Amino acid sequence: MMSFEDYKSKISIIQILEDLGYKQDIGKGKVSPVYQLTDSNGNKIDSIVVKNPHSPREYYFDRNYKGGDLIQFLKNHINDFTQFQHNNLYVRLNMILGHYANTPYIKNGSYYTKISEQQKFNRERYIETPTNVSDLKYLTVERKINPATVETFLPFITRVKDTQGKGNFLNIAFPYTNPQNGEKTNYELRNYNFKGMAAGGDKSNSAWIADFTSHPLMAKNIYFAESALDAMSFYELNKNKINLSDSVFVSVGGYISDNQIKNALQKYPNAKVHTCFDRDLNGNLYDIKVQCIMNGTELKIKAKDNTVEFVTPNGIFELNKEDVSIERFREKSKDASTKLIVHKADGAKDFNEILMSRTPTQKKTFRL
Repeated sequence: MMSFEDYKSKISIIQILEDLGYKQDIGKGKVSPVYQLTDSNGNKIDSIVVKNPHSPREYYFDRNYKGGDLIQFLKNHINDFTQFQHNNLYVRLNMILGHYANTPYIKNGSYYTKISEQQKFNRERYIETPTNVSDLKYLTVERKINPATVETFLPFITRVKDTQGKGNFLNIAFPYTNPQNGEKTNYELRNYNFKGMAAGGDKSNSAWIADFTSHPLMAKNIYFAESALDAMSFYELNKNKINLSDSVFVSVGGYISDNQIKNALQKYPNAKVHTCFDRDLNGNLYDIKVQCIMNGTELKIKAKDNTVEFVTPNGIFELNKEDVSIERFREKSKDASTKLIVHKADGAKDFNEILMSRTPTQKKTFRL
């Protein structure tokens, strides 16, 4: 059986990127090639830089501060390989690696093309369709979210048809609104083997907001998650400790902007702030960013090869990537604030991963 080091000498991250639909942005150069992933409308979803391409020392960085070698790339993107399933992560990794080790690499001849003009969100382009729980099998069957949970969040879920898209099908849609004026400005779109955003949608100022309160001033708890699926999964695992009538759930759509957090906090000024981000470097950095936004603290973050540099009013310091956490940041930045309440999935990358790994007879208790 081949070791991980054997696989790294035989498989390039680039081969897997191209298989996942990433295209090289030749305008960024060839020494450290940049690969872009876009949705069906040409909107950029992800951007990855590959260092030392096609060599055993090959590694990558993405725009969300994640990085590492071939094995770390697969771990960070494990949910993109739905055709390879196993409860044991290392068995699953070997299944994926074995597949690519036996697949000859042929360079993809197509390249990334930047959209020449910034599209504007056209709400009339997306036709909403009345939706019931039975219409959302991607959530209940594929992502293992209990139908009762989906029923609870149903007022904040719809399905849309893109009138300019290819094919006559509906995507599950989580409407994004601007907390300052309530205007619908985007959709977080999900389906089998697809996730994306509406063309031209605003994700800088808007978010998916599931508000169960009678009035914004009555909100006692606001929960920020990376996706609507994560937010619903967190609720399902902790619903016996959550008072729904004073709770608000917010999805930032994969990566956060300052205005998403600021706008939500301004709308719900009396709420305790919770984060339910992934148990990884990216999620830990989001915790830190939310705390700094809450405190009005200026923060700059710079990812390096093995460390992350933080520039704060109290000084500049670095942490090893594996050591980055809200606790270590508070210690190093001399910020003892504990107003932010951080939740992490127990033994998993995110809360939906817990649901997907459970069998019907398994039950776990989660502490808030």
